[in-house]
Amino acid sequence: MVEIRPSNAEELKDQKALWKAAFGDDEAYIDLFYRTCAKPQDIMILTEDGVLRSMLALLPLELELPDGERLSSAYVYALATDPNARKQGHGRALLRYSELYLRERDVDCITVVPAEAGLFKFFETVDFTDCFSTRKLELLESMIPPAPAGSCLEAVGAAAYGGLRERLLAGTFHTQYGEALLAFQEGVSHLSGGGLYRVVIDGREGCAAVEYTGNSSLVIKELLVSPSLMENAVSLLKESLQADRYFIRTPALWDGLPGSYIQPFAMIKWLKEDLRQAWSEERAGYFGLGFD
Repeated sequence: MVEIRPSNAEELKDQKALWKAAFGDDEAYIDLFYRTCAKPQDIMILTEDGVLRSMLALLPLELELPDGERLSSAYVYALATDPNARKQGHGRALLRYSELYLRERDVDCITVVPAEAGLFKFFETVDFTDCFSTRKLELLESMIPPAPAGSCLEAVGAAAYGGLRERLLAGTFHTQYGEALLAFQEGVSHLSGGGLYRVVIDGREGCAAVEYTGNSSLVIKELLVSPSLMENAVSLLKESLQADRYFIRTPALWDGLPGSYIQPFAMIKWLKEDLRQAWSEERAGYFGLGFD
C-alpha cells in the first residue's frame, strides 16, 4: 500500500539514507540541512508497504512584490526517489499531494529550482511555469582585473546578510529567505571554503554568497551590487578567494556584466487564481540563492 504524508522525527535516519542514495551528497551537507532548516512536518514522504520510497522538502519562504506586499511560498527541495523505485510516478504523486497540503494551509504558491535543464519539462507536467531568471557569466582568473583601491570585503553572518540583501532588493519582485534558510546557505558556503560577504566599493554596499566547487572553481551564487560596481566587486572577491574559474550570478532584472546572459532559473505554481492571473507572464523575478 502506498501512503503519502508529512514525516515524523523517528524517520530521520531513513530520510538521510534515501538522500544519500539519490544524490550522493556528503553526510556533512545532509546533516547541516536537517540541523538548520528541516522540520519533520516540512518533509513529505511516500512509503510503499511501510518502506520509504520518495521524499521532498517544503521549505518556507516569502516572495516580495515590487510594492512591498509579501506572499507565502514553499520551496520544493531535495525531491528524492529510491534508485530502485524510479519511473513509477512517485515524484509526481508527492508534488500533487504537496499542492493539496499547501492549499489547506492557505499558502500562495509553490516554487522550485530544477537541478538541470531537462527537469524544467518534468515540472511543466505538474503545472509549474518559468518565473525567475538569472544572469550568468563565467570568467577565467586571468580575465579579472585587480581590485580597486578603497574597496572592502567583509565576512558576515546569515542575519546580517539577510538584512543587507533585503535593502538591496527593495522594490523588486524577489524571494525573501528566512533565518533558517540563510543559516543553511551560510553553512553550505563554509563547508566549501566560501562564505557570505558584505562588499563595499566607493562607500556603496553590496553582498555576495560564495561557494567553491572542487579546488579550482568559485561560484558566486548571488552578487547584489549596483551594476556599475559589479566588475569591481568581482575583482574584490577574486583578491580574497582564489580560483581558476569564476561562475557569477546576478539578477536578470538588472544590467549585468559584459558578456553575461539570461537563463531560466526557478519555476512557480500559483495556488490562488487572482495571483496566477496577475503574475502569469512574469519571467524576470529574482529567486536568488537556490540550493544546488
